[in-house]
Amino acid sequence: MDQQLPKHDCRNFVKKVFLVLDGELPETERNLFIMDIQRCKGCLEHFHIEKTFKDFIAAKVERKDCSEKLKQTIISQVQSNPET
Repeated sequence: MDQQLPKHDCRNFVKKVFLVLDGELPETERNLFIMDIQRCKGCLEHFHIEKTFKDFIAAKVERKDCSEKLKQTIISQVQSNPET
């Protein structure tokens, strides 16, 4: 299976790790990323540390819905200040 993957590059890991953890990559690309980092012990360990930390934070954060008024205020401010 390594024959299909390009040579491992740890810089590629840094570019994609949070995209993978945030679910922002297509499944095919995510699977290739996982296969790739399994060839580098350092990248695989770093991935597990980041995933564990993200899971820990998600478990500790209490999600609350904000009011519709607050949402509209934020949207209005973002739209009126596009350069900031």
